[in-house]
Amino acid sequence: IALTFDDGPHPTDTPRVLETLAKHNVRATFFLIGKCVERHSHLVKRIHQSGHQLGVHCYRHLPLPMEDPSCLRVQLDRTRNAIAEACGILPETIRDLRPPYGFFTAKILSMLNEWDYRLVLWDNMPMHFIQPVEWTIKQVLDRTVPGSVIVLHDGHGHGTKVAQIVDIIVPKLQAMDFDFVTIEQIQMLNDK
Repeated sequence: IALTFDDGPHPTDTPRVLETLAKHNVRATFFLIGKCVERHSHLVKRIHQSGHQLGVHCYRHLPLPMEDPSCLRVQLDRTRNAIAEACGILPETIRDLRPPYGFFTAKILSMLNEWDYRLVLWDNMPMHFIQPVEWTIKQVLDRTVPGSVIVLHDGHGHGTKVAQIVDIIVPKLQAMDFDFVTIEQIQMLNDK
């Protein structure tokens, strides 16, 4: 299963999530917002140095169908380049992209493929940002199956709550014989 985080990096939330992941020795995938990457590049580097995968979420968190196609490409590439620069890696190595709100069209999917981005969705995204922690924990545990992609958010003030959720769900999921992998690792397993 893959544990993923959207909407970061955030100056206080992301470090809390990283500390909890390190405590449990779990690697995750972070889908980052370009504007936040530019403001907090040191956190992007920290995510990368901690062994987590980095992906593109967007530049300014608008649904992709609301963006002009030429502007969209510039923004996605700007985000990918900022991530790569912060980590000292090649931009081409950052292919995975999660669209804000999961919104895309057939035309956008075609453009993303043409631009060498790989669309990443999910099957398990509890509304942790508007409900009690206990509900989120139950939903994650009840809905996780082999190959699940779980989405939580490490931005917008959700970090303390999300770190608490991760601290509880990770050992419970490991006790259910689930292994945590990155999106890239799931893709490799699916390609076999």
